[in-house]
Amino acid sequence: MPKDNTWHNVTAYTHLGLTLAASVLIFFFLGYWLDGKLGTEPLLALGGAFIGAAGGFINLIRTLTNLQKRSEREEDTDRNDE
Repeated sequence: MPKDNTWHNVTAYTHLGLTLAASVLIFFFLGYWLDGKLGTEPLLALGGAFIGAAGGFINLIRTLTNLQKRSEREEDTDRNDE
């Protein structure tokens, strides 16, 4: 009998979106704060946003790859159980 992973999938994908958004916002505001201290507006804020986006996308790709591998393993297990 197949397992119901609906809620697990929903939370995993919701987590991906929130993590991506949080990384962009955290690095943007860190750059914005540094801009205020160093007087380099808006260079560090934009740089921070790009760094946050890059890190967020790397995390997104890694997590999606792991979720895909887990899904394939579960499908193989379900096929072998039948």
